Amino acid sequence: MKKFVSALGSLMVLGGMMLLAYVAFAFVHRQPVAAPKRWTAAQQFTAHKLARELAVHQQLRVQQPSRVHKKKAVVAATNSSYAFMPGSEPALRIIIPKIHVDAPVVQTAPIQGVWEVADWAVGHLTTTPDPGAAGNGAYSAHDDIKGELFKRIGELTPGDSIQLRTRHALYTYSVVNQQTVDPTNIHPLDPTTNATVTLISCYPYWVDTQRTIIQGVLKSTTRG
Repeated sequence: MKKFVSALGSLMVLGGMMLLAYVAFAFVHRQPVAAPKRWTAAQQFTAHKLARELAVHQQLRVQQPSRVHKKKAVVAATNSSYAFMPGSEPALRIIIPKIHVDAPVVQTAPIQGVWEVADWAVGHLTTTPDPGAAGNGAYSAHDDIKGELFKRIGELTPGDSIQLRTRHALYTYSVVNQQTVDPTNIHPLDPTTNATVTLISCYPYWVDTQRTIIQGVLKSTTRG
């Protein structure tokens, strides 16, 4: 019995030492996160110009079925190209090429006024519009734990792409705005007239006393 207890104690000590070694290794080798750089005056001008240009291209023409095909459309509506309507379905994935994000999107509802951040995924605030619809669609993810999916959104600059994929379409937004705000500032969630995407994450890394905000305006929609 004494030998068993002694062996068990040795294993526990060894396990504790291995855990400490792993934590130390992860701390030393974690990738440093650059602070979001405030956009220059030139970048702000470019962003405002881009936002104005995209605002006049918000309407998407959807092909309507001819009378000959209406009967078939009823039978195969879920698979037909003309059954698709912007804003009619939720995002399934988010893709941000510049910072190598390609992650699942889940629906997250506010509970008693609090919007919980999704773990290992990007959460869409269910009270905001789906991709393609006019308005401000809000998406959040962790920056330092459980996937760190939005760790680098502060690196995005005017014109960078944010893509939202639904079942039947790919929506591409162009970045037009960057902010760093206090957690109590909810103005980034204000409704918009144009189809807009808002990304939200905590900042600074492992401190999380502020929020990084990135906003984009719909640039194009690809069906399929």
